[in-house]
Amino acid sequence: MNKRTRAYTRHQRARTIERKWFILKYIWQREPEYMPVKGTLSKNKIHCSCRMCRYEQYHGIPKAKYKARWAEMKKEMDY
Repeated sequence: MNKRTRAYTRHQRARTIERKWFILKYIWQREPEYMPVKGTLSKNKIHCSCRMCRYEQYHGIPKAKYKARWAEMKKEMDY
């Protein structure tokens, strides 16, 4: 197994922080004075159950893996 460098770890941490920062700022529309310190976002999870974040589940759209399973099951039943 390859060891990951510090640069890789920093990159992944920065990437997750930016994603969570975007969710807080533009989706939840938090004001700047109520935003957390950016470093705390590296460990925390942002659970959002709004319609936009759970689009597939809210509208009953099945995931691709389930569609593939159903297609295989239907194919077996047709034979």
